[in-house]
Amino acid sequence: MGVFLIQTVEGEIKHDFSFHLLKAIEYQNWYRDEIVYQAVTGDHININNYPGYIPVGSLEFVFAYIANHHHKKNLIPINIPVELTNPKKYTKRKFCSNVPKDHIKSYLKEFGKKCFIKSCTTHKGFTDILHGDMTEHIPEDRYFVSEVISILSEWRAFVYRSQLVGLKNYSGDFIVFPDVDLVREMISNYKLAPLAYTLDVGIGERGTFLIEVHPFVSCGLYGFDDYRILPQMFIQGFKFYL
Repeated sequence: MGVFLIQTVEGEIKHDFSFHLLKAIEYQNWYRDEIVYQAVTGDHININNYPGYIPVGSLEFVFAYIANHHHKKNLIPINIPVELTNPKKYTKRKFCSNVPKDHIKSYLKEFGKKCFIKSCTTHKGFTDILHGDMTEHIPEDRYFVSEVISILSEWRAFVYRSQLVGLKNYSGDFIVFPDVDLVREMISNYKLAPLAYTLDVGIGERGTFLIEVHPFVSCGLYGFDDYRILPQMFIQGFKFYL
């Protein structure tokens, strides 16, 4: 049996994934006619009192639990996996990872005085679109740096045990659909993947391209609600960081 520790805010569920997880727990217990999963919810949970649970909530909540009970800190985002770095086939844009702050100006020049940057070391770290050569405001860190390309639509692919199990639009024109065959190829070629993760793709003038990858932790669902597998996906996403 798995027991989830679900964060609330002022007594209410605030994340779509927590709402659907509770429904999925109810569904699976009903379908199997036994208690397979349980959940504890609360605003100000003392995580010290809940060893052996699966935390679900904000990244800060989940990472605090992992640091407390599993003694792991400084968890690194995936961004773009090594297996999917082919710029012609998958990313459709020039980029470089692990760039120190003082090298960003050279990429600004290469990418036409405009580039997107995102921290390589911190989840939800510093992110910006830079113009010209202004880099003084950027914190010291190592960055994912890429050229900026137009995006008509953005979709989130949900992956469980190397299978595409859902695909949801989360930004842009919802009738501009991604190349599903290419998405499946990305999944197939991502060999060192978490057992549960999301793969965000964009569609632009260059076709379908990979934006970034996230383990299935604190990921917006945008309507994905496969109650047959949601609890298992949360468990595997959490285990990826252990």
